[in-house]
Amino acid sequence: MTAALLKETPLTQGIAVVRMMVQRGHSLGVTGIAKTLKMPKSSVHRLLQSLVQLGFVQKIDSLGRYTLSADIFDFVHEIAWNFGRNLRLDDHLRAAAHRLNCNVYISMMGRRDTYVICAAGDEGNTNRLGTHGPAYASSAGKALIAQKDRRLWRHYAPQPGDKPITPYTNRNPRKFLTELRRIRKTGIAWNMRESSESHVSLATVVREPFISQPRLTVALVLRMEAFPDRDPDELEAALRELAADLERELGSR
Repeated sequence: MTAALLKETPLTQGIAVVRMMVQRGHSLGVTGIAKTLKMPKSSVHRLLQSLVQLGFVQKIDSLGRYTLSADIFDFVHEIAWNFGRNLRLDDHLRAAAHRLNCNVYISMMGRRDTYVICAAGDEGNTNRLGTHGPAYASSAGKALIAQKDRRLWRHYAPQPGDKPITPYTNRNPRKFLTELRRIRKTGIAWNMRESSESHVSLATVVREPFISQPRLTVALVLRMEAFPDRDPDELEAALRELAADLERELGSR
């Protein structure tokens, strides 16, 4: 994110400060923040006071420095509870992860990235929440893009300047569009080590009531060494059944 974008509004500036504290992992002073964000110290001081009032940041009086407040997790929890519908789907995901012996992720797509918003399984811990990457290299992203107007597909295709995430990441736009046409017919998208050399995944959309354009996917995620022992057709059938189960849950209340 550029400095010009960070200076647009107090909101973007506040998000920049919170992100900086998360990434640095230690307390920060007004001078250091101002220098990094190229802002006047007086503006940074006012911004920090607002973040303190919100409960996102706390001041260490003995050091005159600022750090994240534990109260920020109340905000994070509220997002996970309401926006992601995680609590309503969590039991289903946990049961499916146990039954199918794999990890199960619910994801959404932002501009051109997909984000994990709920996870279950051995690798479905909280560290996975918010995990993101380019939509063209994920099963979740491809499943969602395939449901969009075909005229938009090229916008999400890999671009010449995109760097491969793994040696298996597809960077061929034509191959990407061909894959989307197949996904549009079958409803199932695969990720064969494109975003992680150690994993294979398959995803399909989960439709919500009163929302015409799908925005959720459910994915089964397996470690590569376990994949040869699984039947792809059985995995696809299990995924469709799980998606239908989640759709019934979302439409039941």
